[in-house]
Amino acid sequence: MANVNHNTLTDPYLHEPKGASTALAGQIYVADGAGSGDWVENSRIFGGYLTFSTGSPYAHSVTTSNTVINPSFTASTNNGFTGLSSPNARVRYDGTETINASIDGIFSIEQNSGTSKDVEMAIYKNGVELTGSRMIMSSFTGEWHTFALKFNTTLGTNDYIEVFIKANASTTVNFASGYLRIFGIAA
Repeated sequence: MANVNHNTLTDPYLHEPKGASTALAGQIYVADGAGSGDWVENSRIFGGYLTFSTGSPYAHSVTTSNTVINPSFTASTNNGFTGLSSPNARVRYDGTETINASIDGIFSIEQNSGTSKDVEMAIYKNGVELTGSRMIMSSFTGEWHTFALKFNTTLGTNDYIEVFIKANASTTVNFASGYLRIFGIAA
């Protein structure tokens, strides 16, 4: 047998998984359990924020029915997502691999009229509530509160995430700031 240096081997003789010579930087190999696999991004992330303002906050008219919040998010980091504003604020996953995604949202809110209101928010995927993501808090007129949401789900190409809100009575909820983060790894 001839002496061959490992660094001179090419596919299919590499000790790395097949396709390693054409994999992009940062990709990982994910086995499919059937003797093969694919090279995919090692992670996907979106981070978007609402610009802080107590003087001119994002104001949302809230009723006793769920409505999607519709602020303008500014992306602070993005790999594999698109922030959309039509028909409302949502974050769409554009990657080709299915990911296990962790979603975190945190918002500074106040309601600005009358007695205290019980405010609920939930995370929606493709227009459907992610059961178990709904949270509730009592909000008092003129008092800022921190509202946090967290949930895990899977995302495939073109799936989108939105945040919905409702209260036990109609009111306007002001958002002084907020941050939405979606982090995923190959499923």
